[in-house]
Amino acid sequence: VAITLSCLADAYEKLRNFRGAIRTYEEALKIRIAVLGQGHLDVGRMMHKLGRLASSRKDFKIAEMYMMRASEIYEVNHLQPDHIFVREMERDCADIQAGLAFGKKK
Repeated sequence: VAITLSCLADAYEKLRNFRGAIRTYEEALKIRIAVLGQGHLDVGRMMHKLGRLASSRKDFKIAEMYMMRASEIYEVNHLQPDHIFVREMERDCADIQAGLAFGKKK
């Protein structure tokens, strides 16, 4: 069910229906946490996606919260600094920090 919800959320995101994507990813996240546990890498990736979506809606404080949690999960899973997930997160976090610094938030 979580995979199906993730696919649906991806479709919402492609259609630029960010509210629908966030709502659906959050449902998928609840299932993944229940099945895989809070420290699983898939949970971290979903947190990262939710952080990016929140950032795209200019909800930078929420985006920062999701990214911090994803970063903790990546660290627990021993991802190296050159891992693609970590590099993507650094880029996304820089964008979020810029949004917070310049007051571009909801």
